[in-house]
Amino acid sequence: METTLILFLTLSLTQGEVLLKLVKLQATKLITTSEIGENCAEDLSLLISDAFDLKLWALKMLDATSKINSGLWNGNAHFFGDYDQCLSIEHNTHNNTIRGQYCTAVLSVDPNVLNGDMQFLKLQHHVKIVNGLKFEGIFEHLKNASGGFGICVPKSCSPRDLATLLLNVKKKFKLPITLSFEEDLCVYKGEPSKISKLDVSVCYGLVLVVLLMCGSTIYDVYLQGSGVFRFLSVNRNMKKLLHQREDRTLNCVSGIKVISCFWVMLGHAAIGGTLLAKNIFYTVTEWRWKPMNTFVWTGHNAMDTFFTVSGLLVSYTYLKSSQKSSTGLFTFYTNRYVRLTPVMLLTILIQSSLLKIYVEGPYAKIMLDIFIEKCYDNWPSMVFYTINLFLHTKTVVTHIWYLSCDFQMYLLAPIFLFFIRKHPRKVTAAMALTFLLSVLYSFAITGIKKVGFTVYEWNQDFAYYLAFSTFHHLPSWLIGIFCGYLLQHENIKIPKNLNVCLLFVSFLSLIMLMVNQLTHLEGEYSVYRAALWNGLARPAWSLSLCYIIFSCATGHGGIVNSFLSNYVFIVLSELSYSIYLVHGGIMLFIFGNSRQTLFFNNHQILLYFMEICMWTLPLSLFTYLAFEAPILSIKNYMFKPKKSDSKEE
Repeated sequence: METTLILFLTLSLTQGEVLLKLVKLQATKLITTSEIGENCAEDLSLLISDAFDLKLWALKMLDATSKINSGLWNGNAHFFGDYDQCLSIEHNTHNNTIRGQYCTAVLSVDPNVLNGDMQFLKLQHHVKIVNGLKFEGIFEHLKNASGGFGICVPKSCSPRDLATLLLNVKKKFKLPITLSFEEDLCVYKGEPSKISKLDVSVCYGLVLVVLLMCGSTIYDVYLQGSGVFRFLSVNRNMKKLLHQREDRTLNCVSGIKVISCFWVMLGHAAIGGTLLAKNIFYTVTEWRWKPMNTFVWTGHNAMDTFFTVSGLLVSYTYLKSSQKSSTGLFTFYTNRYVRLTPVMLLTILIQSSLLKIYVEGPYAKIMLDIFIEKCYDNWPSMVFYTINLFLHTKTVVTHIWYLSCDFQMYLLAPIFLFFIRKHPRKVTAAMALTFLLSVLYSFAITGIKKVGFTVYEWNQDFAYYLAFSTFHHLPSWLIGIFCGYLLQHENIKIPKNLNVCLLFVSFLSLIMLMVNQLTHLEGEYSVYRAALWNGLARPAWSLSLCYIIFSCATGHGGIVNSFLSNYVFIVLSELSYSIYLVHGGIMLFIFGNSRQTLFFNNHQILLYFMEICMWTLPLSLFTYLAFEAPILSIKNYMFKPKKSDSKEE
């Protein structure tokens, strides 16, 4: 018995050794027959030889390369490997030093595998049976989907060498996948820095701003100075931030703005979570059907809240100030441009420079390209607030699209505001006509382009013609404009019972507009239903919101007004613009430094959200103190009559 067992083990080991030698022979043959660089071929041959000899550096390089992980049926298509281990590899030979190079390859399944009778492991059937998920739309998306695959190779191998080698591997073994490489997606330790002179200048400029803030604060607090140099004083700007406004009519708007800001960040945290999810199918099957999750994936409603509030504040503040003094068209536009643009450009410039320095990881370059390179390419459209008009030619757009829409609407404001006091009926009729044309536009686009209305049905046509279109969001802004006009009328009395009923209906409408999207996902796509939703849902949202504001502003809000007018909301609302600008860069910092995929669920979304808030709030405060508040002071100094310093405070 023992002799038989020993003989069996000997034969097994012999067969295993023969198999390993065969694998080594085939791998070496592939390297030598592929048209790759001489140095790359030598280093790869040495890698294979030393790996079979169990040398540590070679084993570490193979270990750092990604392997196909479990969870493919859940959509796990990102395989990072070990980024840091790969970059730490350094092996000295008699005439060369081999260093580890980490390359992120784009992994995609060949289209012919997903067609006809050769469907990849009956994927079509699998997708069909999961929670009633509609196969057609999701499967078409899967055909164009791709994942990431981290490969650790010697630095001497260029992306072109790797592409050539893997193409030969694919042909020889008839693999149903494709790995594509780009020069920018390969990283190695000691590579030339891509930090430009502009980035260095920005860092020095940031240090200078901090020093000026310190000097201005000392000048303000200890020397009791006055004048323009106090504009950078932390003490002065903190007092302005924490100071209660004299006009408390619209304090309730503060709570709405802050809740909307955090809602946007929560939605973006969920989007970021899906980028690194190892269970991406879960997000489009089980997760989206849970009623509580509709609050997360309907966060785009917060943008219409911003448009409504923007229109209301523009209308209310202009009509109120025009009672005391008139505002010229040039001043009206310049005031807004100076309010928005310098802070936006400075924030984006600083984020772009700092992210290059502090973001490093398997997907860092891919994510930075979304923000930095596209921002550099699109800077004229950002400066002139037209970035939302070029989505067909520039496929990636940052969250700055909202500012473009908002500024374009602001350009229309004088048409209504300059004449509404003298000709209220004519202006109201013009607003109603514009409102109707915008609704009809949304109807028509939905019918022509056959677009959907939920986030799960978004595509480039929906983004360009509806989601990022100024004309599509115009009804929300016009409703805000009209609400601001109505608030100019004093002593508005609303019967208590009627007010309670209208508040209840308003809150119920907001909830139903979120939950109702969930019920629409269950049925087949209907162009009529989509057209009705795209045309009327946003105006309905804005009308409900405006009544809540109107009730609170006229003294009928009760506990609702007390909550929305909380002092914490008032302070945070002053930071809302900085929060909106800063949080996008924070997301890239968090997700760009990720080293592994994570399981997507509500707990993970909450962790992402809390981390985004933890970084965003203090950095938004710094942005406000260093840029926004000083620029506001300069703007007020330029566009208002000069006052004594005591009055200014």
